[in-house]
Amino acid sequence: MNNQRRKDLNNIAAAMENVHVDIEELEGIKSDIEMVLMDEEMAFENMPENLQYSMRGEASQEAQDNMNEAIDLIDEFISDYEDYETDQIHDPEDDEDEDEEDVESEIEDRLQDLISEVVEYLEMAAE
Repeated sequence: MNNQRRKDLNNIAAAMENVHVDIEELEGIKSDIEMVLMDEEMAFENMPENLQYSMRGEASQEAQDNMNEAIDLIDEFISDYEDYETDQIHDPEDDEDEDEEDVESEIEDRLQDLISEVVEYLEMAAE
């Protein structure tokens, strides 16, 4: 991975630290990661074959795997959040026992877990 892609990932990780439950913001971060991933994939594919099987090539593949993991985590969170929102629209009284503050707290806890995991994967990818 070159210095520019490392810098981009570090900037994305820093932005991730300040994210809120905002699907558009998460989609934007996911898109930024996908752009760095595409650049890394192209760089790997343009490496001579003997370099692809070297430590440098393995590091590139590991970075790609870590970025894919981060993208998958964001996708999963977005999907779960959208499912929750859809359920609330269709039947807002479905979970009468579940307090709205509890749900919001659970979503915020999941978001914090997401942030920690995504930042960790991005940091590993940028190594």
